[in-house]
Amino acid sequence: MAEIETPPEPQRTLITSRKEYLDAVERLFGMVKRELRIFDPDLSELDFNSKNRIAALRRILSGGRMHRVYMALHDVEHVTTRCPRLIELLLIYPSGLFIFRTEGEAARAQDRFVLADENHVVRRPVATQARGAVLLDDVYEGHGMRLRFDEIWESSTPAVSAVKTGL
Repeated sequence: MAEIETPPEPQRTLITSRKEYLDAVERLFGMVKRELRIFDPDLSELDFNSKNRIAALRRILSGGRMHRVYMALHDVEHVTTRCPRLIELLLIYPSGLFIFRTEGEAARAQDRFVLADENHVVRRPVATQARGAVLLDDVYEGHGMRLRFDEIWESSTPAVSAVKTGL
């Protein structure tokens, strides 16, 4: 008779510094199996032009046709001016990588979070403050954050493209 695998116990860790936040985000990137959702003011803190970060995104996106990375940002200037590697990745994975700009109610949200596969979350309730939490293997909290991200996404519009248009 086959054994039924029990899900791991949820783990919750408080973070109190920006370094702990960045370390937790790095850890989450290694745990993503299929989907990554990021809500952030502008990605400037997360080093999305580094070779390691781009390699992690490439690993996620190359995993299969249904693998996706969604980013909802308040301001996309940092991405468009300082993240050429991320823009190049948009060219390679146009149906897997999406960068939107928040509008309306979503543009007033003050938190930031990274959600991996609806199971793992790193969140700072106030983006400008260092305090936050890491929630691993927490399907309940993950689902709540997914619903929050979907609300933000619905109030956002496509904002960054790898294709330059003009005359």
